[in-house]
Amino acid sequence: METTDFDWLNGNWASNLEFLPSDSPRAGTAAEADSQAGERVDQTGSELVLPLLRLSGWEADKQYDKNNPVCIHYDFRWKISQRENIRARHICSNTDPDLVLAPSDFWKVNFEARLETLLQDEDKFPGDTYTCEETIIEISIERSRQRGLSKRYPKLEINWQEVDEHLEGLGDLFSKRRKIIFGIEFVYKEVTGDSTTAKGKKKKKSATEAQKQQRAANAGLWSRLYELHRCRSKHCKQGPHCLPDERGNHRKLLPAQLEEIVYYIKANMEEGETEETVKVDIEIPPHILRNILDNSRKRKADNSPDCRHCKVHVSETIPSEDSGDVEGDRHAKLEEYCNWGLTQVDSERWRNALQIANQVAMDQFLELNTILQHPKVVADLMIKLKVPPGIALQFVSNIKKFLREEK
Repeated sequence: METTDFDWLNGNWASNLEFLPSDSPRAGTAAEADSQAGERVDQTGSELVLPLLRLSGWEADKQYDKNNPVCIHYDFRWKISQRENIRARHICSNTDPDLVLAPSDFWKVNFEARLETLLQDEDKFPGDTYTCEETIIEISIERSRQRGLSKRYPKLEINWQEVDEHLEGLGDLFSKRRKIIFGIEFVYKEVTGDSTTAKGKKKKKSATEAQKQQRAANAGLWSRLYELHRCRSKHCKQGPHCLPDERGNHRKLLPAQLEEIVYYIKANMEEGETEETVKVDIEIPPHILRNILDNSRKRKADNSPDCRHCKVHVSETIPSEDSGDVEGDRHAKLEEYCNWGLTQVDSERWRNALQIANQVAMDQFLELNTILQHPKVVADLMIKLKVPPGIALQFVSNIKKFLREEK
């Protein structure tokens, strides 16, 4: 058996091998080179600007992964509203998440036809004809208040080039994982006209017209009830609506109690009576009266400074000749005042805020006499219902100017 020769291990073999410690200049240079290369890769990736996908490069069957994107992704939030009087009422809305196709192309191949189909839904649009008044587009970026877009276009005349270019300019933000939301609202209005009908046939009322008439009738009933129980005492702190007893003590009427009275009146209407003609000066039912008295006692027990019963002089129960009562239909006068207020400003931002105040006044069945006599109560109510304080103060302060100009 041959003996293995290990003599090659002897000698200075180790001197031919060079081990570099970690603090060696040459080792540091190599490590720095690797680190800088990695930083260049990361930097290049973070500055990558993704494009907006157009129809020519879009593959309908392809699954586009937003976690490994090759183009901009965005959420498409749409809304359809119907304008009635002052504000637009929400009809329907939804979101198409994670779209990649440019908005103009998505409109052509998908949403334009969907919009036409939605307008044929008789439950949502019971009228005969509707027309688009304006289209509102809002583009927003998650965790950023800058570089958004807010545009209003007449009818459906959208400047799609402007919209696409703005969205494409957000590619760098999407590369940083910022979510992009594309919002579009279509504001429609029912087309009404004096269309002729066949002789001897009565024109059928649309559901919208019937609803409007019912709301007007309800508003008339509420307005008369408000007027009946509106407190005219200068020293009363219970208002704006009270129930004086035979001794002149005022009991505060809460909105829920007024609502119970309205329901009672409606439930006991006789044949032939309507909300516009039914008598509102009725004897308060015992169960409602008990509720009013219990609430009054509770307020007194809580020792609230404004809950003490106030005496009313007989002369104060009758409005004075210079009380400045606004004559005419309460609802019509309020609507005239709301529209007049909108004509006093040019700023779109102010007009939007005024429209909120106008809608609150309509929804709460306020009328000009009540506002004139209880401006602080009305202003506080509006502020509570999200009306900007400055707008609320304008709303209650400009009535006299409106009445002077009307004369």
